[in-house]
Amino acid sequence: MNAYARNAYVKNDLENLGREEIVVKLYEALRVRLQSAVEEINDGNIGKKAEHLSRALAIVLELQASLDMEQGGEIAVNLNDLYTYLVSDLIMANLKNDTKKIADALAVVEPLLEAWTEIAKAKKPVSRPADDSVEYVAGNLSPLREAINY
Repeated sequence: MNAYARNAYVKNDLENLGREEIVVKLYEALRVRLQSAVEEINDGNIGKKAEHLSRALAIVLELQASLDMEQGGEIAVNLNDLYTYLVSDLIMANLKNDTKKIADALAVVEPLLEAWTEIAKAKKPVSRPADDSVEYVAGNLSPLREAINY
């Protein structure tokens, strides 16, 4: 599959996901990047390790930027603090090739991935309104789902 076809496929796939499923995909990608960074450190591939941690950091920052601090309440505040902690750990892990810091980050990510996977499973698939995505995002959902503004 060429790059153009792959990008079109991925775009179509993402457009058909609910916000909970998007969050699950982000956490899954974050886990893969963190695991890959550990493998690259162990193999001595520092350049590849930096790429994986850079992408992991971008995912964490995307999750943090998507928080709805007004509607998310205390959960959004707690997630924001957790993401700030992850950013700090990932930067230090990258600077020092510290697999322990990455393992600590994975220990934070795994339960979040499990929680969001359960939320996504429990949520009936709802297609997003074509013309009013803001209303879709701002809808009254459970507190954890309200914390993420997707």
